[in-house]
Amino acid sequence: MQIDTEIYNDLVEDQFGGFPDGSKLGGTGIGAIVDYSSGYWGGFVGFDASLYGVAKIDSRQNSRDIFDDTSGSNKGFAKLGQGYLKFRHGGTGWVADMQVGRGRFDAGTLATLDTRIAPGSYQGARARLSFTDLGVGPLPGELDFDVAYVNRSSPRDREDFERLMSNTGETIDGLYTYGFNYDLKAVEFSYRHGVAKDFNENRRYELTLQAPVGENGGVILNTQYYDFKRAGDIWRRDWLEGEAAYDDKASWLNVNLGILMNRLRLGLSYSETDAKLSNGLLGYAFYDHGDNVDGLMDAWTEAGNDFNNDGEKTWQVGAEYDFSGLSLFDVPLDGVKAMIIHKRGKFDADNPFTGVSTDITERQTEYRLYYRFDEKDYAGLSVGIIYTDYRIDQDFVSLVSAQPENVVTGKELRTYIDYAF
Repeated sequence: MQIDTEIYNDLVEDQFGGFPDGSKLGGTGIGAIVDYSSGYWGGFVGFDASLYGVAKIDSRQNSRDIFDDTSGSNKGFAKLGQGYLKFRHGGTGWVADMQVGRGRFDAGTLATLDTRIAPGSYQGARARLSFTDLGVGPLPGELDFDVAYVNRSSPRDREDFERLMSNTGETIDGLYTYGFNYDLKAVEFSYRHGVAKDFNENRRYELTLQAPVGENGGVILNTQYYDFKRAGDIWRRDWLEGEAAYDDKASWLNVNLGILMNRLRLGLSYSETDAKLSNGLLGYAFYDHGDNVDGLMDAWTEAGNDFNNDGEKTWQVGAEYDFSGLSLFDVPLDGVKAMIIHKRGKFDADNPFTGVSTDITERQTEYRLYYRFDEKDYAGLSVGIIYTDYRIDQDFVSLVSAQPENVVTGKELRTYIDYAF
């Protein structure tokens, strides 16, 4: 994987001599993941494990987005990313499974990110209960419950399994989360709830309506609502240190319309954020459960920069085309997909130099090209290119924002080659 980022801010350059880590960040690395998965002994218990290794080929100073961020050495790492006992039992129309140890525990409001060379992982336990025959009339239905508890985290850019941390480095004793999802194919509803002890509490509601259109098309209407709250003294101390995202509560509404027409997918999205912060900074909707814990965020407008500043209203349009079945100069394009996403958000922020509330506009355009080889000799091989161009029309926002790295004009290029054999 290769990441190349360049950021711009004339105000920071003029007033402070530039960014502490420079205006160019990035690196190139190679990694390997070795997975072991046993069967279920006695039809009930088994063991899975994964080894992660990441080696630096090249990187700019302090660019630790894809390398070890534990000590700042920026030299790569290796770790036992997963190692857990698994349990499984079921009957007619139902199945239950559980993991205990280190793993990728996607459950409730907890998520595992894998957008670097190696994915992140957690230490704890996860369980799920599924009922596969709960339809309504002619609609087939499936109901899923899941729950998880974690007390250590190993993010995607580091080796160690650490205690959960707040944004000021205070230890969070643990996180518990749960949720359920009821899928009737035409209608789907989910609810998720998570609490990081003495830190924050997140809830997520989602409703999806979908219907086929013709033989190779369909339409989907998706609504997501996120409710965030502080949950104790750790959050309050972060607030006093100027590291909190909001005072005591925040929300994020996301409404999406998607259309599939043969090879073409189109999407239109709208989001609105409320995240009041009274310590002098511009607040934002914080959906993680700590500085080193990734929260679930499926909002369509979350791609790239989050566009989740207090009072922000955002529109996004996106299109994806699947070139399968076509050819270019007699070269088949099966497995090639291209995507473009454009979004624009507007919000207000106080200019620290004039004291005047100012209208802010930020925009982002993202281009993606993917190719997954379908030929038998190359099965499992895929490549991808992602180019992102982000602009914000007022440089002072990075000085007053509680998430300054998310409101700096810049561009980024990512490329990757992935082979699962």
